[in-house]
Amino acid sequence: MIVEAKNLGVNYGKTWGIKNLTFKAKADRLALIGHNGSGKTTLLSVLVGIKHPTTGSARINGWEPYKRKDKWVAIRYSFEKPQFRIPVKVRDLVETLRVNPMCSKIDELVEVLGIASFLDKRIDSLSSGQAQLCNLLVALSCDSEVVILDEPTAHLDSYRAGIVDELISKRKGVIIATHDVEEGEAVADYFLILKEGQLVWHGGRAELFSNDVYEVTLIETGTQLPFEPIYRFGATLIVKATSHELIDMVINGVIAGFKRAGLRYVYAKSS
Repeated sequence: MIVEAKNLGVNYGKTWGIKNLTFKAKADRLALIGHNGSGKTTLLSVLVGIKHPTTGSARINGWEPYKRKDKWVAIRYSFEKPQFRIPVKVRDLVETLRVNPMCSKIDELVEVLGIASFLDKRIDSLSSGQAQLCNLLVALSCDSEVVILDEPTAHLDSYRAGIVDELISKRKGVIIATHDVEEGEAVADYFLILKEGQLVWHGGRAELFSNDVYEVTLIETGTQLPFEPIYRFGATLIVKATSHELIDMVINGVIAGFKRAGLRYVYAKSS
């Protein structure tokens, strides 16, 4: 999958949702990272094809989605806040998907996502987490050139979120937007970091983890390390140290563990 933008901007009157975005990403799974209001959903709306850019252009595999008439076949998508306001059972939704020859994964996903446990509930009475699972079922069960997911694990518990991330990590042609750096690192192989509608960093996994900076997890939040952290996030510290120093700290019970710093460090550095 190749996703690219050139001077891409979307204007909402007095404000810009995104502005002057230029990038070219070749990836199986692309993650858009940023806080609420950073422009992630606006960019997804352009890539889905439901919003035309004010300036510039965006392309997926060479085509502009907002100009493509068959975009509903080429792209499957789900947005962060699913709303099913129809008085039918989940079972009816599943049966509707099952008769579609493009939706060969429906039965497998019903089991894996845990939807089998509430098949007889009405869709308009589902909890937010159950509605999100149905939303993902529609997006992931059928074949398409690209799958676009906005905050795919919102409203889900950590166990179910892990299952969803595992499913996404096995697919190709996926674009997700998330504010969760751990989720981004778990599923994607290329990353765009947005802030206030601007692109502040982009790159692949090799670039993301190329520095000698580590993310350290403390056993106790008040523990003092022999070097000053670059950033502190509660019991998680971003530090510059050697792996040998950190291994000794794990062995001596000073820290719980460490890993090479990725999105959390790059995002904080670019803020």
